[in-house]
Amino acid sequence: MTAQLTFQTIGGETVTVKPRGKHYIQPRGGADRPGTGPAGETCGSCKHILRGRRFAKCGLTSACHTHSRRTDILVGWAACSKWEASS
Repeated sequence: MTAQLTFQTIGGETVTVKPRGKHYIQPRGGADRPGTGPAGETCGSCKHILRGRRFAKCGLTSACHTHSRRTDILVGWAACSKWEASS
């Protein structure tokens, strides 16, 4: 049996999601919203990506980087409007 959370949005739509762990932090380190860039590209193919051993960060937001998952990006995210081809 899997637990699910059901709530209603401001627009009246009912949404069901699975709950996250107690300490889950959503990564939000991108320079812009994912999906606003070229179709078919991802953060992993951008020239601004900074890769560590276990994390990836956006070079355009380096002034805000912390040692937290909150400033990470996911390499599979759809590209943002700041995406540039890696050389």
